[in-house]
Amino acid sequence: MPIVKALERGTKLCFFPTSLPDESVFSLIARYHQLSGNADDRDTLRELFGKHTIVVTSHLPSSIDNLVGILPSGMPIDAQDIINRHTIFPYYRPFLTERQISLGVAAMKSDSAIGLKTMMGLVASQVGGGNPYRFCAQCAEQDKHLYGQPYWHRAHQLPAVHICHEHGTALYAIDASWVDRHRHSLFLPTTPDVINFATQIAIEKSLSTWMHSLSICSKQVLDAELGAISPTQLRGIYRDLASDLKLTHASGRLRVPKFSTWILQKIADLPTTGTFQFTKAENSGKPEWALGLLRKARKSTHPLKHLLLMHCLNGNWATVMTSSHKNKKPLPQTSIQSTSSLPKPSCVLSEQLRSMLVEDKKSLRHCAQLLGQSVTTLRVEATRLGLQVPSRPKTLNPPKLAELRTVLASTTPLNTLAQRHETSVVSLYRILRMYPDVAIARDKLIRALEQKIRRKRFSLGCQKTLARGLPDYAWLYKHDRQWLSETIATTPKKKTVSATRIDWGMRDREFAEAVMKHSRQLYAIQKPVWVTKASIGRSMRKRSILEKYLLRLPLTAQALATNIESIEDFQCRRLQWAALQVKQLHPAPLPWMLLRIAGLKYVGTGKVSKVLDKLINEAHADVI
Repeated sequence: MPIVKALERGTKLCFFPTSLPDESVFSLIARYHQLSGNADDRDTLRELFGKHTIVVTSHLPSSIDNLVGILPSGMPIDAQDIINRHTIFPYYRPFLTERQISLGVAAMKSDSAIGLKTMMGLVASQVGGGNPYRFCAQCAEQDKHLYGQPYWHRAHQLPAVHICHEHGTALYAIDASWVDRHRHSLFLPTTPDVINFATQIAIEKSLSTWMHSLSICSKQVLDAELGAISPTQLRGIYRDLASDLKLTHASGRLRVPKFSTWILQKIADLPTTGTFQFTKAENSGKPEWALGLLRKARKSTHPLKHLLLMHCLNGNWATVMTSSHKNKKPLPQTSIQSTSSLPKPSCVLSEQLRSMLVEDKKSLRHCAQLLGQSVTTLRVEATRLGLQVPSRPKTLNPPKLAELRTVLASTTPLNTLAQRHETSVVSLYRILRMYPDVAIARDKLIRALEQKIRRKRFSLGCQKTLARGLPDYAWLYKHDRQWLSETIATTPKKKTVSATRIDWGMRDREFAEAVMKHSRQLYAIQKPVWVTKASIGRSMRKRSILEKYLLRLPLTAQALATNIESIEDFQCRRLQWAALQVKQLHPAPLPWMLLRIAGLKYVGTGKVSKVLDKLINEAHADVI
């Protein structure tokens, strides 16, 4: 068969397909491969990029400058257009810094994008930076009707997108092991092997509506082509939404326990594995991923976490994309009409002040901050209304000072002491600075109480688990080492049977069934691949276990021995496949033609040679 030679670098292509709506760059190249008539995917890769070893992806590809440089003259597209319209980089861009955006664009334009996902924070995000291939069956039919063939849509490849944003149906996902084996191949949703290894994603009914909304929001972010959004702006939006749900104090500080409970209830039905594994509650029982978005940003965060938090807070992501964040509206400004030398507050201010002092139990200073008035004005108005305003002495007289010094020599929290004795926390801190002996005595009492609590907790825990694994071990090692050593030496260890022991019998049966299943899949691939223990292990994603522990898996070993093939059997299958491929073009092929298509150099005089002679004789007999 004719072999297409690679174009000289710098030579322009004669044609290149016009891009379709929301088409990925991988899909463009795969369609070009089909239209070009090249016999092998490697010929197309060498033609476009100068080498056949490049891995083209639908997500964050590299060598974009090389591709643009070889496109036909006059084609209205450049590297930035490809990045914006045919990759999923615009989905991540709003949540990156300007420096990360510049480095990301440069990496995709260069010959290698190694380290790009690490630099963007995808590897450390717990969401993952894989390259899934998904398609919608209804979109495929629609594309075939409108454009003549289905293609890969960018929006279907976004993280956690399992439902089509347009049709609301579950997507089909290509088996990851198949994609890994064919990472140098160019395929479309209609490729036979793709259809054989595609399965529809299972989605619980309770999650279908939410997953559909996530798909729509993800598509909106992708199409908006936004630049970097300030983390401060996003944090302000989330805090405003939390405030609307009464999840913050009046001062704006977050009510962490209440906020945590709210978020955990919202995501209770989500899986805690795979893409959503970051939602699993930490040891503290708090959604740290959500709390981190409401704190000062110290690193880039995956877009999926922002979309999930926005959903949990009943927000609308479209408002972020269409307009800049505006601070919450302040409380209505009250009008004070002057009828004498002193200003007289309006009835609106009076009602607001009464509500804050009587119902909300706010301090006068706090009311002044919220209402935009002075403390003196509000004190006069409170007196006029007959409201009781607790007065705090501006100076600490000797009896009061002696009283506070006495109560400070305890472990009672300062907030509680301030409320009991009608003073401020600031005044209590001032006393502790004025009298170091009181501060030292208080610290000793607090340290003794903490030591007592930690000792008790550690004594109970070390009977059930290793001492070094307990949370109090480090503190006791630093502050109470002698007691720690004595306790560890004298505490009897409770012998427990680990719940994580492996049931090798069950694993053996499961692996044996998996070997049978994956070997059938490998034999069913249109272009034969060599079915070996290694290839079956890669397909199962259990190659390491099969290599290390096969002696413990007798049923699995037997299944492998039954299903793997020798090199001669594999070569025979390749020749039979090659005979079918060449039959239409050359009814009476010569031996070298079959050998070339099958990828064989020399077959010797054994079994493979006999199969080759048989295929040649049968082909010539059919012609005669």
